[in-house]
Amino acid sequence: MTRVYLIVSVAALFLSVAAPTIFVAPPLMALDEDHVHDDREDHDHEEEGGPLVLTAAQMANLGIATVTADVRPLQDTVELLVSVEALPERQANVSPRFDGQIRDVRATLGDYVEAGQRLVVVEPIIAGANSLMLSAPISGVVSAQSARIGQTVEATSVLFEISDHSRMLLHGTMMESPDITRIRAGQTATVYLDALPNKPLVAKVARFYMAREAGTGLFTVHAEADNPDQTLYPGMMGTMSVAVGDAVPSIVIPGRAVLGGLGDRFVFVRTGEEFERRSVIEGLVAGADTEILEGVFPGEDVVIQGHYQLQYMGEGAAGLPTDPHAGHNH
Repeated sequence: MTRVYLIVSVAALFLSVAAPTIFVAPPLMALDEDHVHDDREDHDHEEEGGPLVLTAAQMANLGIATVTADVRPLQDTVELLVSVEALPERQANVSPRFDGQIRDVRATLGDYVEAGQRLVVVEPIIAGANSLMLSAPISGVVSAQSARIGQTVEATSVLFEISDHSRMLLHGTMMESPDITRIRAGQTATVYLDALPNKPLVAKVARFYMAREAGTGLFTVHAEADNPDQTLYPGMMGTMSVAVGDAVPSIVIPGRAVLGGLGDRFVFVRTGEEFERRSVIEGLVAGADTEILEGVFPGEDVVIQGHYQLQYMGEGAAGLPTDPHAGHNH
């Protein structure tokens, strides 16, 4: 152990006798460097703090929910905004192809019709001509209707629009960036629609044309998806993640588990009743999933709900005191 001594010199003592002011020498003392170092370490440990311990009632009050970090293949992705549309080649218009007057309407907006089903009766504006029945050219939903009884129509008037929704177009758009060159037809796209938040949709990139959309400055990517249960409707909005590159084994957690800002990203890891704040380093982002390079191990449970409140918790958080004697004077 190293000791440092403070010694008063003889010259200093003589000077103190000659001067009118009395000089008092400091006492002989030793500074323990190891002791100083230990105090600093203890102080740092106190600043860092330990895990937060919650009761079952507190966890229920916060609505705590977790997921387990696992190892699985993850691919880098390109993110786009997306809207659902009917495929152009699966739509058909019903027109009379002659001038006339509508005498009967047998289908309305939203009806599902079969190919060949009778839709409207039109009487030609030609003396002696018989009324004609117009039928659905394809099976599908009546997505637009303008036909009304007594209406005078022209040969080019569109009386009905029929849309086949058994397969839908996913219209993705993105600003110009180097990621555009990474997208190819045939790549897998995962779609997250606002109306179906818990039902991600897997589709395939069907068309990609490297050109800006007129009037928008955006580039377009088209994917297609089957819609057998008719849960996709034109106009739905969301995001689309197109997988690019090779899949690599990664430690994966939901991106919404990660909190903080640039340079200070963290998660809460739960072990029983303890919640530990951990700094993390993120890697690939694939849709709703995030790769964790440092900070979380496979099999650990990370908080995905209630973690916003956890970062501000202290004594009495979640509406329940952690000290059973809290609020009592002693």
